[in-house]
Formats: sequence, C-alpha cells, structure tokens
Amino acid sequence: MTNKQLAHPKLLLFFETLTAIGVVVALLRFLASIINAIYKHTTGNELTFVTTIRDNAWQNYLTLALLIIGIIDTRILKRRFK
Repeated sequence: MTNKQLAHPKLLLFFETLTAIGVVVALLRFLASIINAIYKHTTGNELTFVTTIRDNAWQNYLTLALLIIGIIDTRILKRRFK
C-alpha cells in the first residue's frame, strides 16, 4: 500500500492554521475569564474588556466555527490522501 501525495498541501496548511487560531482564541478567552474572576474576587469590580468579549455572542460562535471547520476539514483531507 503506497501513500498518495497530498494534492493540496496549501489547503491542508490553511485548515490547520484555522484550527490553531481557534484554539489560541479559545485559550485566550478562557484565561481572560479566569483573570476576570480573580480580579472580581479581590476588588469587586470586573475588567471591561472581558465583559465586552463575554457580551458579544458572535465572537463565541466565530471561535467555535473556526475550530469545527478547521478540525473537520483537516481530518477529511488527511483521510482522503492517507
């Protein structure tokens, strides 16, 4: 059984980059919420940039869409040319 050459390596790189961006954004949002919780516990106030991020629902969906599209399409490309 021979391995097929990947027909579109740039496309695979694009989807892997999309996944990486989604992971980084999700981690940053998670860390910002932890920092906000600690800050709120110590001072009683919330950080304004965290509440702005939390209130924008489209950012939540955009992060999730980046992850889903990147992961699914990377798996499809890797399976097709395995």
